Amino acid sequence: MDHAWKRLSQPLTRRAGSLFRHHRLGLYILAVLVGLASGLGAVLFRLGIDAWSRLLSGANDYTESMGPSVGSLAALGTWFVLAAPVLSGLIVGPVMSRLGHTPTGHGVAGVIWSTRHGDGTMAPLPALAVTTSSALTIGGGGSVGPEGPIAELGASTASLIGRGLRLPKLPIRYLAAAGTAAGIAAAFNAPLAGAFFALEVVLMGFSSDAFIVIVLACVTSTVLSHHLLGTTLSLSLPYLDLSGDAQLGWVALLGVVGGCVGIGFMRLRFIVLDALTRAWQRLGVPIWVRPGIGGLAVGGILLVLPEMYGESSATLNRALAGRYTLVLLLVLCLGKMLATSMTLGMGFVGGVFAPSLFIGGTLGAAFGTLVAPSYAPAAGVFGVIGMGAVFAGAARAPMTAVLLIIEMTGQHALLLPLMLATVLATFASRFLSRGTLFTEELRRRGEDVEDPMTTTLMGRTRASRIMVEPPAVVEETMTVRQAAALMSRHGVSILPVVRTRTGSHDDVRSGAHDDGPAPTSKGGDGSTGSGIGFGAGTTAKTDAGSAPRFMGEPMGELLGCITAAQLTDALLKEEPDDVGNGSRPSPTVTDLPLVTARLTAEAEATDVLEALTSTRLEGLPVVTPMKGSSRDRPGEQLAGWVSQRIVVERIYEVQARARTAAATYTSLGSRLQDRWYSRPVPRRRIGQIGRISSRGSLHSRRR
Repeated sequence: MDHAWKRLSQPLTRRAGSLFRHHRLGLYILAVLVGLASGLGAVLFRLGIDAWSRLLSGANDYTESMGPSVGSLAALGTWFVLAAPVLSGLIVGPVMSRLGHTPTGHGVAGVIWSTRHGDGTMAPLPALAVTTSSALTIGGGGSVGPEGPIAELGASTASLIGRGLRLPKLPIRYLAAAGTAAGIAAAFNAPLAGAFFALEVVLMGFSSDAFIVIVLACVTSTVLSHHLLGTTLSLSLPYLDLSGDAQLGWVALLGVVGGCVGIGFMRLRFIVLDALTRAWQRLGVPIWVRPGIGGLAVGGILLVLPEMYGESSATLNRALAGRYTLVLLLVLCLGKMLATSMTLGMGFVGGVFAPSLFIGGTLGAAFGTLVAPSYAPAAGVFGVIGMGAVFAGAARAPMTAVLLIIEMTGQHALLLPLMLATVLATFASRFLSRGTLFTEELRRRGEDVEDPMTTTLMGRTRASRIMVEPPAVVEETMTVRQAAALMSRHGVSILPVVRTRTGSHDDVRSGAHDDGPAPTSKGGDGSTGSGIGFGAGTTAKTDAGSAPRFMGEPMGELLGCITAAQLTDALLKEEPDDVGNGSRPSPTVTDLPLVTARLTAEAEATDVLEALTSTRLEGLPVVTPMKGSSRDRPGEQLAGWVSQRIVVERIYEVQARARTAAATYTSLGSRLQDRWYSRPVPRRRIGQIGRISSRGSLHSRRR
C-alpha cells in the first residue's frame, strides 16, 4: 500500500512544485496564501496590542480617557504611565537581544534591504520577536506605530512559503513585498495604499506581475480583517470640504511645510538615536537592559503628555475635530516627534509610519486654526492634508500618502488638495535630504538603495570584490628569459612585478640554465618557478618552506607590470654570444620600463572598466597601501588581480541570473497558444490552403 501511494503521490508532488515554480498561476495562488497568513498575523498583532494595553491601563486606547489606570496597575493611579513602559522594557530587552538578531535589519528598512540587495527572505524567528516586542511597546505606552513589525512579519511569512517551495529569487521578492502590503492593508484597512506602499517604498518600481501579486495579497488580507475586526474607518470624521479652490495657495504652503517637518522628524530621530547610543556605550549598559532603564524616560514624557501613549488615535481624532488650541497642537506635534525618537532610541521596537501621520495631523490642524480661525472645519480639513504632506515628506511616497489618507478617512472631496500637498512635500523632501524615514537607516549601514548605480550590471562593486589572485607574480630578481618562460607557461600577456622581503633568490640567479626558471617549490596550482604561480581562490607559497598565503593577503611591494611585448622585444635585442657565457649578466625585468597602471582596492567597477579600456591591457594589478607608507615614502603592495575575463564573467553571471528570473514564470495561456500554433497542419488543410492560393493567383492574372 505504501509503495502504491508513493507511486501515485510523487508525480502529483512534482506537478504541484512545477506549478508554483514555473507558472504565474502558482504564484497568484501563493499570493492569496500570503495574504491570508499576513492578514491573520496583523489581526493577532492588533489583538495582542489591545490585550497588553487593557492589562496595564484597562482600555484598548488609553488616550480616550487619560485617567488613572483601571487595569492591573490601578494601585498606581495616574502614575502607572511611569511603570508601564518599564515593565514592557524589561521583557522587550531580553527578547530582542536573544532572538532579534538578523543581518537584514528590522521593520520596513529590513524588508527594503532584503528585496533590493538580497533574495527577499526574512528570518521568521526575529520577525516573531520583533512583532511580540512591538506589541508590548505600543500596549505599554511606547510612542511608535505597528507598520514596521507588521511589514516584517508579512515578509517573513512570504519568505517561509517561498523558501519551503524552493522558489527562485524574483518570486520570493514579489511575495515578500506582497506580505508587507498585506500586513499594512489589514492593519490600516487600506488595501490600495498597502499595495502602492509596497511598490513605491519596498520594490521602488512598478511591474504588472508585481502589482497583480501584491493586490491579490492585499485584497485577501483586507477581507479577512473585515471579518475579524470590522469595516470601520481608522479615523471617524464628518464630511470635510476645502470650500473653494481659492484655498489651494494655503494647501501648497502646508505641503512645503509638511515636507520640511517630515525631514525634520527623520533627522531628530537619528540625532536622538546616536546621542543615546553613545551614552549607553559610555556607561557600559548591556543592550538587554536598556529598554527597561529607558522606560523611565518614556514614562516621564507620558507623565507630562499622556496624549503620547501608544498610537494616540483618540488624541488625533480630537485634534482633527478642533478641540485643541493652537499652542497645544504645536506642543503635541513636537511632543510626538520627541517621544517617538526617545522610544526608539531607548531600545524599544516599533514603526514610524503612524507617528508621522499623528505629527502631520496635529501640524495641519494647527495650520488650519492659524490661517482660517473663522472656518469651523479648518482644523479637520488642513489636518487631513497635513497627514498626507508629512508622511509624503518623510517616506517620499506621494501616491501611497494620497491613497492612505483617503482610505483611512473616507474624505474623497479632499483628493485634489491632497495630491497638491503630497507632491510639494515630496519635492521639498528631495530638496532637503537624500534619504527617507526608511532608507536613511540603510544609508547609515552603507547601503544606498536610491543610488542609480545600483541598477547597472555591476553597480558600485569595488575592485576588492571582483579581484582574484594573479596568474603568476614576477619577482624583481628574475631575468627576462625566466619571466618570458613564466608568462608563456601561464598563457598571459601581462604579469605584475613585485619586490619581496622573504628569502634570497641567489639560487635563481645561479641556475644551471638561463633559458628557463630555476626549480623551486610548487605553487598552489602545481606550477613551478621563482615567481609565484597560482590560480584564483587557491593558496600559494612564495618561497620554499614559507607558509601558504591566501586570497587577499599582500604579495609584496608592487613595482609595476611587465608585458609580453616588452619581453619579446628585449629577447630579440639580446646578443646570442652573451647567452650562457657569463660575459655579461643577464638583464632582469627591472631593467625594462615597467607599466605603472594599477587599481586601488576601493576603485569602483566603472573605474576598473575605464582602466582596462584605456590601457587595452589584459589585466591590471589591485594594490593597497603598505604598512608604514607615507606621503614622503609612498608604497603599495599587490593585493589581487583584475582582468577582462573576470569582468566579463561577472557581467555574464548577472545576465544569466536575470534571464533565469525572466524565464521562470510564463503564462499558462501563452504556453497553450504556443502549443496551438506549433501544432502540425493536417494534409486536408494544406490542400485547402493550396486551392485558395491558386484561385487568388488566377484572379490576379485575369485582372
